[in-house]
Amino acid sequence: MNQRKHTKQLRRQLRWAGLSATVLAAPASFAQDCPKPTLQQCVDVDYRASSCGGVHDAYCQDLVEAEWKAGWEAAPKRLALLPEELGGGVDTVAYQAHVPKRTRFQGMDQSIMGQVLKGQILYRKNLENLSKDEEAYLSRIRSWEKDGTQVTSCQEFVEEKYLDFSRFEREAGRYGEDYRAFFKAAFDKGGIAHRTLYSRDQAKLAPIWGEQRTAKNAYFRFTPGPYPKGIEGYVFKSEAAKLADNVEARNWVTPSDEWHEKQSEQFSQVPDDVLNHAQVEQESFSALLNQRAAVYAEWQRASKILRARDHKTEELDKQTAERLYGLDKAIEASLVKAQKDGCLDARGPTVCDWSPRRYKTMLEAAMAPRREADLQACLFLTGNDFGPESFVRNADKLKVEGLDQKDYTLSSSLLAKYIAIYGQYIQGLDTPTNPPTAEVRHGGESSDSGYAGDATFGGGYDYTAGWEYLQPGSDLRNKAGGAWCDSDVRLYGEFNAYANVFSSTRHEVAHVSGEAGTEGNGIRLKLDARVLGISLYSHDQHHPLRVTFYEGKPVFESDAAKASTTFVIVFVPVTVQGGLSAEAGVKMNIGGAVSRRCEEDLLGVDLYGTITPFAAVKGFASVGIGVPGLQVGVRGELLITRVNVPLYGDIGLYLSSPSHPTNPNTLFLRASSKLDLELRFLDGSIKLFGELAFLKGEVTIVSWNGFGNTWNIYDESKSLPLVRVY
Repeated sequence: MNQRKHTKQLRRQLRWAGLSATVLAAPASFAQDCPKPTLQQCVDVDYRASSCGGVHDAYCQDLVEAEWKAGWEAAPKRLALLPEELGGGVDTVAYQAHVPKRTRFQGMDQSIMGQVLKGQILYRKNLENLSKDEEAYLSRIRSWEKDGTQVTSCQEFVEEKYLDFSRFEREAGRYGEDYRAFFKAAFDKGGIAHRTLYSRDQAKLAPIWGEQRTAKNAYFRFTPGPYPKGIEGYVFKSEAAKLADNVEARNWVTPSDEWHEKQSEQFSQVPDDVLNHAQVEQESFSALLNQRAAVYAEWQRASKILRARDHKTEELDKQTAERLYGLDKAIEASLVKAQKDGCLDARGPTVCDWSPRRYKTMLEAAMAPRREADLQACLFLTGNDFGPESFVRNADKLKVEGLDQKDYTLSSSLLAKYIAIYGQYIQGLDTPTNPPTAEVRHGGESSDSGYAGDATFGGGYDYTAGWEYLQPGSDLRNKAGGAWCDSDVRLYGEFNAYANVFSSTRHEVAHVSGEAGTEGNGIRLKLDARVLGISLYSHDQHHPLRVTFYEGKPVFESDAAKASTTFVIVFVPVTVQGGLSAEAGVKMNIGGAVSRRCEEDLLGVDLYGTITPFAAVKGFASVGIGVPGLQVGVRGELLITRVNVPLYGDIGLYLSSPSHPTNPNTLFLRASSKLDLELRFLDGSIKLFGELAFLKGEVTIVSWNGFGNTWNIYDESKSLPLVRVY
């Protein structure tokens, strides 16, 4: 190799060496401008996407993993049922209890569960970082502590009548959905198990657990239910149904503190997540059983009234049987799954027999109804008025036998006595009386509001609903007064829903208000609805006794494809057409009805509506002889498929006559809702048609029904007796 060539190669090597050194040194020099990040920077998405984040990517990964591992090792552990996305089964997990900070809980004064929720959130937050409404409620509770046995509101009455239980339940809010912690607290010193509970004035409370026996687990509550007479019902054929229909297992045990404690010990080796998951599935099964019982009970009431009026019940029987059939089919499917999970073994214990969640659920079922009844009775009879001039503090003005004391607010026991005696007196009156004022009652109103959530997410509501009854020429004491056909009834209500999403600002989500009342021989309807501030519907008109006052048109309709050809046979033009037509859209109708049956002296008001999304595809073909405008021919149509999803709802207010067979002189509120899925295939017809100038006509030669089915997705109906008018 000559010297010149050697020198040239050496220079090239030195140049590459220098470039390589520069490239290798660049990250080091660049890193001097990117100091090592903190943990906060490493978990920041923007930082990790930056150039410095790229330089320290490996460092950040190690730092985050180390921090996660340290947190996992320091956090409490428990066995948990993993979701299917993580492989399912049971494994050890670390957890951290969530303590809410900025929350919004307000209102909800008209129900026991509202009071419970507002009390428990105080302890869920450890009495720290309370909102103004929560501070006010805490002050209210503390004022109840300070005034001794004195009762100043219906909410305080229920609190103090069940004082030992009320305190435990409120302070147990700190456990959230940790049912095991709740159970332990109930059985620890200062809990509610194995002890007698007292009111504020030291009156003994009735035991939590009664004498009624309960099933081994919810699946053993099953028995094949009845159907309307003359209709063949669903037949349970599975082994699971036979195992569940077990009288002994249905009446397995009388609940007690001792039984719950024994069950807890028996299943101590089973993870709570497994036990609680089994309870959740049983609650869904119980909901099916309750829904079936409600459907059959509604049929019994309706059919009895129809038969008393000599009306036929065949259509009602058929509709009820269809609903019951669908529910029974779902019930058997749940039982088959329960057998597969081992829940139908009556010979020994199964994981479906008990859980901490079941204890809490049974406790609520035992205590909530009695307290709710006391609260509602107090609100009705006192109007929550405990002022100096109220009857509850001046009972001598009522002149009611048994109320021999003036002030019944001195203790919860005295107030309970007042409610019992005064309530019986009001029930025995011939005239509808407003208890707090002792005036004749021609109407009633209920309202409440509430809000729950935090500064990021939350939701709330407020509502007002009421009724009034007007009868000219009669004070309701004189039954021979104005005829009921001359009477009027009015139903009104308003509901608003609010929410805050990713913000502390509350916005209106929905508003619905309505009023329906008889007016002459018709009905006056006022409706207003809006969503997110956008008006959806507004209506204020007078209508006949029964009318559909709004019916929407399909929002989309068109021919998808069409072809035709014309040819001549012996100088006569013949046109052949064929194609497909498609339509889709939403139909809606809203209506109202008033019933004035003078022979029965019965008044009723109904609001009803149906929303039906639909889609259909049809095929058609025709042969016509002649020219357009002067043509006769045959046309065939075939429905390929049609899908309807009708959602029906109605609400009605009824006032029964004195001769009503079951509930005379009673005001009922009835509401129902139903969602169906309807499918039709291959319905068709052949028609003869003709055209003469602008005149067109057609006659159906033959038509046929294809096939299809209707599936009920849900069907709910409730009848609520509001008040015995007189």
